[in-house]
Amino acid sequence: MRIAVFASGNGSNFEAIVRKKYQKAEIVLLVTDNKNAYCIERSRRLKIPCRIFPYNDYQNKQDYEIAVLRLLKKENIDIIVLAGYMRIIGSVILDAYRNKIINIHPSLLPAFKGRNAIKQAYDYGVKIIGVSVHYVTAEVDAGKIIAQESFRIGNRSFEEVEAKIHRIEHRLYPRVIKKFFDK
Repeated sequence: MRIAVFASGNGSNFEAIVRKKYQKAEIVLLVTDNKNAYCIERSRRLKIPCRIFPYNDYQNKQDYEIAVLRLLKKENIDIIVLAGYMRIIGSVILDAYRNKIINIHPSLLPAFKGRNAIKQAYDYGVKIIGVSVHYVTAEVDAGKIIAQESFRIGNRSFEEVEAKIHRIEHRLYPRVIKKFFDK
């Protein structure tokens, strides 16, 4: 399985995914929409090719996704893994990769969809919080859940909760990729 990871920021999940050893799955490409994202530096260090597609370079979402899709097809990408990619995947890529795009989200879906999910959940006062890996559909954070992991917040500060969420993400996401795509 040839896997492309999409990221827009720091890239810590991207690095966790790349560092996992797979038998048949291979991370072959990083795609980013942010020319200033730190994930680009991580891709250099990890020797994973990176392609930058600044969204504003395109007339509209469809043109943007057609350009990205061209690259994915050229690179024979089988699976797309979203790791902090801050764009909603549109119909061009969704149609080409139906049930072949997964995402990680820092909440126990279906609760607290969208941006700032950890803060939303923490401010709401939930007692249990966690991480979900799910298939990507046209509706944001609504695809079939593949895996979840949770923990009790207790008396942890927001910063402690956020740090624990990231530790879980870095462990859970590579494990899911190995289980589902390293066959």
